[in-house]
Amino acid sequence: MICHTLIYKFAESVSAEDRDQFLKELSETVRSTGLSVGFDYRIHEWLPVDEKAIGMTGSAIAQIVCEDSETMRKFSELTSTHEFIASWRSRISYEAAYANHPPLTGVPADNPLHHAEHTVTVHAPVAVVWDILVDVEGYARIFPPTQDVKLLEESPTHQIARLVVDVNGETNSWISRRDIDADNRVITYRQLEHAPIVGHMGGQWRALPLGDDTTQLVLTHEFRAREAVDGKVAGKLTPQEADAALRAVVERNSVADLGAVKTTAEATAPGNGGTR
Repeated sequence: MICHTLIYKFAESVSAEDRDQFLKELSETVRSTGLSVGFDYRIHEWLPVDEKAIGMTGSAIAQIVCEDSETMRKFSELTSTHEFIASWRSRISYEAAYANHPPLTGVPADNPLHHAEHTVTVHAPVAVVWDILVDVEGYARIFPPTQDVKLLEESPTHQIARLVVDVNGETNSWISRRDIDADNRVITYRQLEHAPIVGHMGGQWRALPLGDDTTQLVLTHEFRAREAVDGKVAGKLTPQEADAALRAVVERNSVADLGAVKTTAEATAPGNGGTR
C-alpha cells in the first residue's frame, strides 16, 4: 500500500461552500479512476495553540491510498487528475503540500480495506429513483433493518443523519454524512460515528438514466473493521471474525437495499400505475 497525503490551506477568501465543493469533487475524481483502494478527507480541527503556530497550518487534509507505487504513479499522470487541479486553481486560491508514504499506522494484513459494488436495473424514471435516495428519513419505511433515521443537519448539498439499524439481531446506531450531487445524481456517504465493529465505512449511491423509464442503480461500499483491542473487536470478535461479519452484512444489506429501492420506485412510477 502507498498513501498520498495532501494538506490544503485555503485562502480566507474561499467560502466554506467552495471548500466543501472542492473536497467533494476531489472525492468524485479519485473514486471515478478506479485506481484508489481508499480515499477520505477531513476538515482541520483548530486548537488554541494553532493561533501561534509557526509554519503552515492546513484547512483540510485528504488521503488517497493505492495498492502500490506504480498505481499511484498512473493516478498522478491521469488527465482527469490534472484537469481537476487546473479547474480549481483558476477558481479559488489555496496552497497544497503532499507526501507519498506507506501507511503510517501499520494496518495489519488481516484488516484490509474492502471495496464492494452492487447494481440493479430499475424500471422507473431516474427522477423517481433519485427522490427515494435523497429522502433519507424515508429509509426506515423501505429498508427493513433500518428502525429510525433522524436528520441532524441538511442543506441542498449535504445531509447529516443518525441511523438506528438492526445488524445481525443487534441494534446499532451511527451518524453518517451524505454529500449530494443532484446534477449527476450521486450521493457520497461516510460514517462520522461508527457502529461497534466498523473502523471505516463509506461509498456512493449512483442513479444512472438508461432511458426515459429505466435507471441503473449502483451502490458502492469501502469498509474496514475496527482495530482489535487485546485481540478482540468490540470486545467479542477476533479480527478475522469481525472482517467476515462486516463483509457478510455489506453483501446482505446491499442486495436488500437495492431491491427495496427498486420495488418502491417501480411501484410509484407513473408508467407503472403509481403517482408522484
